[in-house]
Amino acid sequence: MKYIDIHTHGGLGVNFNTSEHNEIKMLLKELYKRNIVAICPTLVGDSIQNLKKRFELFRELKNNQEPNESKIIGLHLEGTFLNPNKPGIQDKSVFMEPTVENFKLLALEYLDIIKIVTFAPELDKDNSFAEFLNKNNIKAQAGHTQANNKGGAIATTHHFNAMPNISHRGENLALDCLFDDDIYSEIICDTIHVSKNMLRLFFTVKNPSKIIMISDSLPAAHCNSEIIFCGKKINKNGKDENGTLAGSVMFLDEIAKLAVKKGIISKQNIEKYTYYNQIEYLNLNEREF
Repeated sequence: MKYIDIHTHGGLGVNFNTSEHNEIKMLLKELYKRNIVAICPTLVGDSIQNLKKRFELFRELKNNQEPNESKIIGLHLEGTFLNPNKPGIQDKSVFMEPTVENFKLLALEYLDIIKIVTFAPELDKDNSFAEFLNKNNIKAQAGHTQANNKGGAIATTHHFNAMPNISHRGENLALDCLFDDDIYSEIICDTIHVSKNMLRLFFTVKNPSKIIMISDSLPAAHCNSEIIFCGKKINKNGKDENGTLAGSVMFLDEIAKLAVKKGIISKQNIEKYTYYNQIEYLNLNEREF
C-alpha cells in the first residue's frame, strides 16, 4: 500500500515553515517508513522574505533526496492568497490579493518548486491569477474562501473546511464541486474536520476519480508536546487555545485506515484515493515511486 500526501504541514514536531534541513530530512525518512512515498510540503502564509527562504531550502532538499525518503513532489502554498475572512488558524496580516503581479513578486523565480497554490477565487476578479498558475503547471485550488463558485480553480482544498457551509437553499462552492466531475477535491477523513455522515455523503456523491484524501497533518502529529504553528500554541489535539482546528494530528496512512475501520471507504479503494488519483492529478510518473 502506497500513499501520496499533497497537503501536509509536517509531523513529529517538524514544521515545514520553520524547521531546519536535518529535521525535515528526518521526517521524510519516517514518512517513507509508513509507505508515504511522496508529499507536497505545505506552507502557511508568512512574509515574502521568509517564504523565499523556504523555497530555496525545499529546492535544495528536492534536488538532493535519498532513496529512503518520501519524495518531495513540490510545494503546496496554502497561505498568502486567502480570504482574510476565512483565515482558519493563519495570520491574515500576511495575506496578499491573488494577482499575477503579487505572485511574481513572491515566487516568479521558484516556479519549478511550487506545485499547488490554494487561493480564494472570489478575490481573483478576472480569473487571471488561476490562469497564470495553470499555464505554469501549478494547480490552482479553491480554499479559505467565501466563493459561491470555483472561478478558475481546478480543485478544492480540504473540502467543506474554510468555505461556505452547504445549505438546502442556494448554490455554493462546496455543493457545486461535489457534483462537478471535472474538479478534484481534497478531503480530510479523520472524522474531526468532517463528520462521519458528511464523509459518507461526500464519497457517495463525488466522482471517485476526483477524490484526493489528505492528512493536513500538523507538526503536532505524533508529537508529545504542544507546538507553535502560525504563531499560536497548538495542543496535541490539533486545536489552539480557543478551540480552532489547525489541522490533523494523524498521518495519511493512519487516516486511510481509520476511514476503512469506520466504514467510510472500502479497503480496496484506499490506494485510489490516496495514491493513484494523486498521480493522475499531478501528472506524475508512477515508476518514480
